[in-house]
Amino acid sequence: MSGIKEGDIIQITREDDPWFPALLIVDEVKSWGVQAYVIVPNSNDGSSKPGNAYRRLKAELFEKVGVAVITEGEGVNHE
Repeated sequence: MSGIKEGDIIQITREDDPWFPALLIVDEVKSWGVQAYVIVPNSNDGSSKPGNAYRRLKAELFEKVGVAVITEGEGVNHE
């Protein structure tokens, strides 16, 4: 996919998608689209641990909206 790379922020643009209009960070670029994730924070009461929720998206389901400054395991992106 041209123009999309790891660390880009994308937004789901298809209104009938259950995750619409979520923002996700691209983890892997594939020929058909991307694998991306959203960071799930700790619960307020500490009962659940933080983690990532992953989603695979075909190219027609999202648009690039920016570049993440901090990505999982990479630290600060100074591009």
